[in-house]
Amino acid sequence: MKSFGFKLGVLLAIVTGASLMSLVAYRNIVASLHSSLNASVGALETVHASENFHAAAHSMLTAALRLAKGADNGYPEDYMVARQHALDAFRRLAVSIEQQVDPDLHIEMEADPQLVSDVQSLFNALLQETDAVIQGNMDFSAMHIEKARDIFDDLFDNNINALHDRHEVRLETLKKNAHALSKRADLFFQVQLAILISSAIASVLFSKRVLMKGFNAAEKESFTDSLTGLKNRKYLDGPAMEEISMMLRSGRSFSLILVDIDYFKLFNDTFGHQAGDAALREAANQFHRSLRKTDTVIRYGGEEFLVILPGADKASALVTANKIRERLAVNDIELLNGNKERITASFGLASYPEEGIAAYGDLLERADGRLYEAKRSGRNRVSG
Repeated sequence: MKSFGFKLGVLLAIVTGASLMSLVAYRNIVASLHSSLNASVGALETVHASENFHAAAHSMLTAALRLAKGADNGYPEDYMVARQHALDAFRRLAVSIEQQVDPDLHIEMEADPQLVSDVQSLFNALLQETDAVIQGNMDFSAMHIEKARDIFDDLFDNNINALHDRHEVRLETLKKNAHALSKRADLFFQVQLAILISSAIASVLFSKRVLMKGFNAAEKESFTDSLTGLKNRKYLDGPAMEEISMMLRSGRSFSLILVDIDYFKLFNDTFGHQAGDAALREAANQFHRSLRKTDTVIRYGGEEFLVILPGADKASALVTANKIRERLAVNDIELLNGNKERITASFGLASYPEEGIAAYGDLLERADGRLYEAKRSGRNRVSG
């Protein structure tokens, strides 16, 4: 079965990959949107430029017509100004068409350069006719004006208006495309946000798991006796006391066994502290071999231990205590000099509710009294 860390690592890798893919897609959409907006601006400029060119050319033709009629308000200077405005308007139109950007929208643009060339030719022809008005006599002026009108109509009806209409359609298409791209960009932004939130949640869960693992390890270490590996007095004052209180409240039977290694001080003084430590570790080993997983052994003092047997009445507690006593008595403890020694222990037990006592302190005192009886009776005994 895969560990939590491995699974979370895979999840984070998937989230990171999805995030990168989403970012690339989002960047591409934004780039397309930017290109589409630029193209929209170009199309709009072309539409405006065509309208301005139409107005300027019409003003130039009107000024030429006034000169041809000999009207009082017709002056060559007015025509020249209008002519320059028309030239400038045409140049702006040509530039706007040349600077068009096609953002891969498959909108036909190939006809525009040819259209500019056609417009250029017609506009030059129009200029020739209107310029001739201010250079010729009245008879010829009327002829030039008539030709200029025909050219003007051809220029705008068949060319500029077509250009104007095409770019209005193109502008509308670009607007729709920009709107669609904007919606896609919003969607990918939301996806990216969801990925980032998921990644943050996964990171928090991972951090929490690591912290809890560290906390549990630290807690376990703080509840463990470093020499024997058994639970210590701190554990008795915390989790063990909570379990005992719960059993007392619920009326569930349990037994307490106090164990004291016989003549431990003499053993320590005779063979040394290292031998004494080995004896304590051997006692812990026999506890583990003899008890259930639900039972708890606590190093209560130097050579004294407290065994908590949940659900055990006095009869079963006596069996367990004698099993531990017998195993301790027959197992050798190897000393540093190669010799082997053995230890024995005395046991005193008390059971709830058989003792008729409903307080932990009183039960422990009863077990301690029976431990004293076992020692007084010759040690290596169980008193219950």
